[in-house]
Amino acid sequence: MVLTILFSFFSHLLFVPTPSEPADRWLVELKSNDQTCLQQWWTSEGLEQSALTLKTLPVGNWWVVEVPTKLSSSLKAQPCIARIYEDKKIEWRKQPNDPVYINQSDMNLIGMTKAWDIATGGLSANGDTLVVALMDDGFEFAHPDLDGNIFINHLEIADDGIDNDNNGYIDDRMGYNVATGNDHHQVKTHGTSVAGIIGAEGNNNTGVSGVNWKIKILLISGADFESKIIEGYQYILDMRNLYTQTGGAKGAFIVVNNLSAGINYAFAADHPLWCEMYDKLGEIGILSVTAAPNESISVDVEGDMPTTCTSPYMIAVTNVDNSDVIVGNAGYGTESIDLGAPGHGTVTTAAGGQYKPFQGTSAAAPHVTGAIALIYNSPCTELFHDLVTDPASTAFRIRNLILTTGKPNNSLNEITVTGKRLQVDALLKATITDCGDTTDSEIQITSIRPNPSLDNGEVKVYFELPVDYSDTYFEIFDAVGAKVAEIKIDFSIAQQGYISLDARSLLAGVYFVTLRNGDQKVTRKLVMLI
Repeated sequence: MVLTILFSFFSHLLFVPTPSEPADRWLVELKSNDQTCLQQWWTSEGLEQSALTLKTLPVGNWWVVEVPTKLSSSLKAQPCIARIYEDKKIEWRKQPNDPVYINQSDMNLIGMTKAWDIATGGLSANGDTLVVALMDDGFEFAHPDLDGNIFINHLEIADDGIDNDNNGYIDDRMGYNVATGNDHHQVKTHGTSVAGIIGAEGNNNTGVSGVNWKIKILLISGADFESKIIEGYQYILDMRNLYTQTGGAKGAFIVVNNLSAGINYAFAADHPLWCEMYDKLGEIGILSVTAAPNESISVDVEGDMPTTCTSPYMIAVTNVDNSDVIVGNAGYGTESIDLGAPGHGTVTTAAGGQYKPFQGTSAAAPHVTGAIALIYNSPCTELFHDLVTDPASTAFRIRNLILTTGKPNNSLNEITVTGKRLQVDALLKATITDCGDTTDSEIQITSIRPNPSLDNGEVKVYFELPVDYSDTYFEIFDAVGAKVAEIKIDFSIAQQGYISLDARSLLAGVYFVTLRNGDQKVTRKLVMLI
C-alpha cells in the first residue's frame, strides 16, 4: 500500500508540470496535414501526461500548442512548422476605462469604440513607430495623459547646445521651437488640447482617450508667422527624410501633421511657398490636415489660408456639433473644405494637468489627423505595399480612404467637397474588408504645378501610368463641364512623366484635369488666376 502511494506521488512529479511553471500558448501551422513530427516532439518532451493544450483547429493545418516557456524555442525549431504566432488572450472591448471618456460624445459620434476593436495606434503594419507632427502654440508635454505619447529624440542631449544627431537642429530632444531654435515650448492649453484629441493615452484609467491610444506626437511650436510655418514644415520634412535615409536609426516616421491655425481672408495665390510645402510633404508620404476658419464664410469666395491650397496631400476640415450639424461659425466651401469632424462635445487635455471642453475647427481637425495615423496601425499590410518605393501613392490612397468612407451629412452637402463627416469605424473597417482591393488606381495625377497658376506661364501636370498606355489621354474641362482640351499620351510624354499646359490659353477660373486609361480615370482641380 505504501509503495503504491509513493509510486503515484512520484509519477505525479514526473509527468505533471507544477502549477507555478510559466507556459506559452502558440498558434502553429504545420507544413502539411502530417502531424507526426509535432506529436513525436510532444511525446519526447514528456508532455503527454501534462495538463497543457495540444489540439488541432478547424482551419487548415493549424494547431493550438501550449508548452512550458523553457520549451518554446525547441518547439519553434521543429522542421514541420511553417508558421508560429503567439496565441494572445483577448479582451472584450466596449469602451476605454478612462474615467472622463463618458463625456467624450465626439468619440462616439465618429464610431471610435468599434474602430478601436481593429486598431488603437502605436506601430505601423511594418513595425515603424508612428509619429504625428503637431504644430501649435505650446504644450504641456508633462500632462499625465500625454507624457507617454510624446515623441522624444533620444539621440539628442537636452540643452547642451550641440546637434548631437547631426540632423541640422540643435537641442531638438522634445520637438522643436522654430522661434527659439531649441525644444523649449510655452505651456499653452490650445496645443495641449489638440494633442489630447490626437493621442491622449487611452485605456489607462486616467482622464480621457485620444483617437490613438498609443502614438508619438512630435511637438513643434513658435510658428507665429508664415515664415515660421515654413520652417516648421521643413523640420517635419527633414525628420521623415532622415528616418528613411538611415533605415529608422534617426529621425521620425511621420505620417501626418496637424495645423489648427491659419490666416483669414487670404488666398493660396498669395502664399505659394506655404502651399508648395504640402506637395513636398506629400511626396515623401506625409499628409497634412488643416482647420477651416471659425467664421461662417465660404472660403472659396472670402479666402482662407491654408485651406485654399489645392495640394492633393492636404485635407481641410470644418466643424460639426453634437447633433451632427455644421456649427454656425464654421467655414465651408465646395472647392476647399473637404469634410467635417466633431468640434463640439469634445473634452480633452488642458494645461495644468486638467481636462476641459474644447470647441471649434481647431478641435475638428485633429480628429482627422488622429484617424490618419490610426489607419497605419491597421493589420492590412497590402494597404502599404508601396510605402517605401512610392510613399506619395500611399499618402494619396489614405487620403481617399478618409474621404470616401465619411458619413453623408445633410448639413455639409453642397457646401463641402464631399458632403461628408469623418466616420472612423467605417474607415478602419474598409482597411480590412477592402484589403488588397483599395480605392487605389493604376493611374494617378500626382501633382499639378503651380496650382493655383497665373495666366502667363506654364503648368505641368505630373502623372503615373501602367505599362499599357495605348488608350490614355488627358481631358481639360471648365467649371461648367465643357471640354477645353484633349491630349493623347504618346511614348515621349509617358517617358517624361508630365504634360505641359500653356496657361495663356486658359481664362481665369476653376478647371478639372482628367486622366483616362480605358475604364479608369482620375481627376484633379486646377485653379487659374488673372
